[in-house]
Amino acid sequence: MRLSVVLAAWLSFIGAQAYTLGPVQKPVAARTHRLKLVDTPLKPLLSENASVIFPIDDDWDALQIRGTSPRIHPNFVVVVEPATEEDVQKTVQYASELGLPFLAVSGSHGWTKTLNNIPYGIQINMRKLNSITLDSSGTTATVGGGTLQWELNRALYARNKQTGALRGAGHNFGIVTSVELKVYDIPSNWTLSTFIYSSDKLEAVLDLVNKIDSDATRSPNLPLILYSISYQGPKPEADPYFAQFEAIGPLTVKPATNVNNVDIYKLTQNSLDSVACTRNRSSMGSGTSLPLWNTTAARAAFDIFTNLTADPRFSQSVFLLENYGMQGVQAVDPGSTSLSLEERQYPAVANPTIWWNGSAALGQADAEAYGEQIRQALFSGLPEGAKKHTYVNYAVGTEHFNQMYGYDTTRVQSLKALKKVYDPNDRFGYYNPVPLV
Repeated sequence: MRLSVVLAAWLSFIGAQAYTLGPVQKPVAARTHRLKLVDTPLKPLLSENASVIFPIDDDWDALQIRGTSPRIHPNFVVVVEPATEEDVQKTVQYASELGLPFLAVSGSHGWTKTLNNIPYGIQINMRKLNSITLDSSGTTATVGGGTLQWELNRALYARNKQTGALRGAGHNFGIVTSVELKVYDIPSNWTLSTFIYSSDKLEAVLDLVNKIDSDATRSPNLPLILYSISYQGPKPEADPYFAQFEAIGPLTVKPATNVNNVDIYKLTQNSLDSVACTRNRSSMGSGTSLPLWNTTAARAAFDIFTNLTADPRFSQSVFLLENYGMQGVQAVDPGSTSLSLEERQYPAVANPTIWWNGSAALGQADAEAYGEQIRQALFSGLPEGAKKHTYVNYAVGTEHFNQMYGYDTTRVQSLKALKKVYDPNDRFGYYNPVPLV
């Protein structure tokens, strides 16, 4: 995999200092000052198809909408839409020379509240760098940094191709302007089955998930349990797995066969029009990674979630209980990355996804309290000696560094050393940051 990135270390930051407000200055003064800094000098530096958008422009409001707004609301004074990699470089260089903070944005679904720490900065909106090129051999694809996942999936599906997971270190080292990915032939369509259980089946479902995951071959007023299995292959191969879940006694079974790589998103409720892709509505999670499901802890967490959804403000929330295959992850030499060891050891991921309307402080405080109670209930079931861990993209900004990036001293030191090399001025420090010290 080859990345083209814009790194802070590439640029000249001589004399650049972070712009700070004096004790008597008002936020509006800072905002006005920064608008003046960007108003005329930046546009001539950019390519013909790049855009610079200000709060007075018609497109401004639409560019502030996020998957998690208004809860997450980075403070921008200008939006730059680069059309080339060089536009990104020049914008970063310009911002750094003036001490202006910046944030690269594509899908805008990040929900960590550290994003709210941006003090009147530049949004670098990457969507014009939206391109997908399959090489002549059909083994790699070059993808622009403004491309969304569904766009890549559909473009590759049209060529009977798919790609796997990315390796990376979060959002702390640069801006991806393009990436070269390995692609593979789609071996077959999918077979799905969705099981809907009453809440008393929670322990039985999770016990079965633990059993299958450890195998090397792989009431009206209460929330329901919806468990989906996606198997890339024909129904006869999937049936032995499905049968074990049918034996538990679901209320409903919804099978689907011969599902392609586009339709699978709709059937698993991850399509563009699903609740999961709702925009401009406050939301948050409290991600919890686990080595396996402890059913006692899961029941305690489920009871808290039941109380949460009984509150009309949060009645449309969901509780994601996910299991990920680990064979590919564990096949990578752990010494070749600084990824936390827990990411290699914890296949189970729980994430209460809480939605509510409005921006009232009380709603946010209550949502955070519910989310943290659920997380701590799940952590209470960790085996002895296991560390608390949260996947960085499921973190909400309240987690400590080691909870996201790991506890192994050598790996943590390596990660921080890389941060010093590639981002010595901490320009990329707004998304669950890796500290410089």
